[in-house]
Amino acid sequence: MNLPPILIVDDEPDIREVLSISLEDSGYTVYSAESGAAALEIFKEVSPPIVLTDIKMPGMDGIELLDKIKHENPEAEVIMITGHGDMDVAIKSLHYDATDFITKPINEQALETALKKAREKISLRQKLQEYTENLENLILEKSRQLSSLEPSKTAGTDAAGFSPQTIFEELPCFIAILDRKFYFTTTNRWFKQTFNGQTEVQRCHQICKQEDAPCKECPAAATFGDGQPHEAKTDFTSPQGKTYPVLVWTSPIRNTEGVIHQVLVMATPIDRLTDLQDHLSSLGLMVGSVSHGLKGLLTSLDGGMYLLDSGIEKQDTSQAREGLQMVKSMTERIRNMVLDLLFYAKKRELKKQPVNVADFAKDVASVVEAKLQWQHIEFIRNFEQATGEFSVDPGMLRSALVNILENAMDACLADKEKPGKVIFTAATQNDHIRFDIEDNGIGMDEETLGNIFTLFFSSKGKQGTGLGLFIANKVVTEHGGEIGVESEKGKGSRFSVTLPQ
Repeated sequence: MNLPPILIVDDEPDIREVLSISLEDSGYTVYSAESGAAALEIFKEVSPPIVLTDIKMPGMDGIELLDKIKHENPEAEVIMITGHGDMDVAIKSLHYDATDFITKPINEQALETALKKAREKISLRQKLQEYTENLENLILEKSRQLSSLEPSKTAGTDAAGFSPQTIFEELPCFIAILDRKFYFTTTNRWFKQTFNGQTEVQRCHQICKQEDAPCKECPAAATFGDGQPHEAKTDFTSPQGKTYPVLVWTSPIRNTEGVIHQVLVMATPIDRLTDLQDHLSSLGLMVGSVSHGLKGLLTSLDGGMYLLDSGIEKQDTSQAREGLQMVKSMTERIRNMVLDLLFYAKKRELKKQPVNVADFAKDVASVVEAKLQWQHIEFIRNFEQATGEFSVDPGMLRSALVNILENAMDACLADKEKPGKVIFTAATQNDHIRFDIEDNGIGMDEETLGNIFTLFFSSKGKQGTGLGLFIANKVVTEHGGEIGVESEKGKGSRFSVTLPQ
């Protein structure tokens, strides 16, 4: 595998040396710099596709360097290195389009995960470029076929059954042909569905831009002028006012005398070109979901180890055996979840199956029960009304409910004034299943309550990632359900998850 060059930026020589040796052994070509200013000079000279930089450095810090690198080359992948106390700054770097961040001391696996993410994004852009070039070549080829036809045949079908309209209908973008007065003579299905204007009485800018004045930098006009293909980035606006950022390519169509009498226009919505990038973001959220699921299982694993250690210390064989069984069970679940990561390279559909409501609720409770007891938080289970079955993806829904239960536990631990209590209720109500998770913790104010399902929002400061409740809400929504929240500052919170049976 050909690995891209990397620029390492850190004011500590030992870190630069250790990282350089490790990455060179892995097959990377490594450049290093002791400051942001030196790094910027190297970047301008060799333009490495990946930069690994510390955030806190004298002079130009990592955030400023990130901004300057993105100004030089927006496609550069920049991974930030931060200390545990600088998590807010690290998250801020993501808003400046950093690829990822890792914490000191640098974990080899975390570094490789971040580098893999950067390599995948580089590979993704290459595939997008190939897609764009192939699409453009296809259009140019069809335009050459058009130019070889008699003008009378261009409007219809030739003896071999060739129809430009048929070709246009199959292409996954906006396709049109303009005459010299900038009226459309032919448009494809996508175009017709989006721009329902009268092409015979309106010019290109009136239909695509909803403007009376011609475009200042029109690629079609440029093609009519010099006979060469042109491209541009612009916005199309539908009659309903919806804006479509597009990449536009134009190509000349010549008649039998070689005179340009029409221009072929291809416009590809940018969001279509970034579908793969969106998929990569979804992959990140899926990995986040799995990581939070692992967090819940690790919580239960901690509880099992506590029971095991305590049983051995007290020479209580029964308690030790219970702890060992919990450790075995959680280890197997973690193993299965890690194996499931192999399937996250593609968008994961919910794997619904019939599940007994009461058994599922008990399974969820078992994940957190030992840890709650360990933290001396009273845990009340109320499953008497949980009857029948419902169809869910048990792994995904379990992860969502565990996230909410762990938030309830954290809310109780944050309240030092009274003993903590968490009540977990499951009930079958007509054609719905409802899970209530209630705590007597610190509660939430209105501002926090309004943002709890927002990505990267956390009320736990540096202790939270802002992913847990966002993912929980996403999983419940995908199941066709909803989450309701009631909370009062200082008095606790209640989360109600309602799902169709």
